[in-house]
Amino acid sequence: MEKENHSTATKQQNDDEIKPLIEDVLSFGDLLLIANKGLGKTNTLMVLAEKFRKLPNTRVIIFEDFPKWCNEFSSIPFFIVHDHDVLETNHTVNMEDYFLLHERDYAVTRGSEIKEALETNKDLIFVSEITDIERQTFFIYSVVQYFYRKHYLRAYKNYSKHERVIFIIEESQNVFDSSTISKKIFNRLRKIFSVARNLDLHFVLASQRLQDLNTKIRGRTRLLIGQVSIDDYELKIRRLLRHSQYRQAILNLEVGQFLSVATDTLVKFPKFEANGKPTEWQPQPKPKPKGILAKFKGWFSKKPKQKPVSETSERPQPYEGETDEDDIMLEEEDEFPIW
Repeated sequence: MEKENHSTATKQQNDDEIKPLIEDVLSFGDLLLIANKGLGKTNTLMVLAEKFRKLPNTRVIIFEDFPKWCNEFSSIPFFIVHDHDVLETNHTVNMEDYFLLHERDYAVTRGSEIKEALETNKDLIFVSEITDIERQTFFIYSVVQYFYRKHYLRAYKNYSKHERVIFIIEESQNVFDSSTISKKIFNRLRKIFSVARNLDLHFVLASQRLQDLNTKIRGRTRLLIGQVSIDDYELKIRRLLRHSQYRQAILNLEVGQFLSVATDTLVKFPKFEANGKPTEWQPQPKPKPKGILAKFKGWFSKKPKQKPVSETSERPQPYEGETDEDDIMLEEEDEFPIW
């Protein structure tokens, strides 16, 4: 009995420590975790992701290039992105089924499947098999751009629907560093990143070294710092924490323990406990075309037309929170091939 009470008290204490951090991310915009390998960054991200998923009107989109989340996270669909799903497009390509094409440099294929996965699932993991950093970054950009355009149009047309989206990206130095990806792709992402908070888009990032991320990115995020390397400490973090009471202790924090720089408080994250198991998402099979005989039977067995449905009635929704407004907006928008 005492063990159960102690466990409940510890869980409540952890929740009390994490809750202000969750609220701060949603209010401020973005969060960046910095710590050495093996000190609990992925575990911390999983704990945060589960907290975000329980919030109303909040979606969580996770990007990983190593099959860990799709094996160890809670019940959630995951979408496998194959290496050949992102192509370099130096020449004209077939535009029939592309998710995003941008100035003929890279193109994300399987557009109809990706869009269906995003529309039919509240939360989703993208498991990438892409071997090239730049093509991987372009894929992440294409998904972020999808939500950016949707939220931009909602704001522009003054729709009442509001929905927050949390993008979780491990190894974020590969995505937000202009020294590893082309300046063109980096600038596209930075443009969205700079206004994302105003459109209820939030980034939760993780990296081993603060200095690996571009200053224009790391300077606009809340920081959560665990035990770091001496190199990163001497070059960046020591000066950053010059007024912190934990300036020296940062070198000896425990696994799963992080310093919230904004409040100068230590937060201890519990070991993540999965609720269920992720499953691979599969597109719905398309109906087979009817033969001539079936068409004739259909024509002669047609029922009388019913009265039109009232405008106030609702169509079946992909998941709780989606509305018909999204479909209307995206049909009107013609900048991108699948829209």
